[in-house]
Amino acid sequence: MARQPLVLLVSKDRLTGILTSNGLLGYGYDVLVAASVEKAFELLRTTPRISVLVINVELGNFSEGLALAKAARKDDPNIKVVYTCGIPNRLPEREKVTGAPCLRTPYRPHQLVGVIGQISNRSIPDEHEMHAA
Repeated sequence: MARQPLVLLVSKDRLTGILTSNGLLGYGYDVLVAASVEKAFELLRTTPRISVLVINVELGNFSEGLALAKAARKDDPNIKVVYTCGIPNRLPEREKVTGAPCLRTPYRPHQLVGVIGQISNRSIPDEHEMHAA
């Protein structure tokens, strides 16, 4: 059986982090929860097995969350990113990393599992290929 991806979850609050983490664990995922963007940066630096970053980008941490995703993708071009947001249409496509969907909050763990499954089964187009098309 293939090993599930290690998911780094950066949620908007502790309760959401606990509930989402428990839900992902129930689906067989390994999960790390970061209470802040700073902690997420540290975990990304020290845990090379992380293959999926799920980050909440609400108005309070909008730019920090986008910067985290860009830094994670710069360090590991293969890392998958899922944004979560209460109003996804406010998240400008040009600010997101390539191939990163946005899941509307509130969501259920099975919805996040579905999104992770979809993006884990496709390759990320090279940024240069995207702009050349």
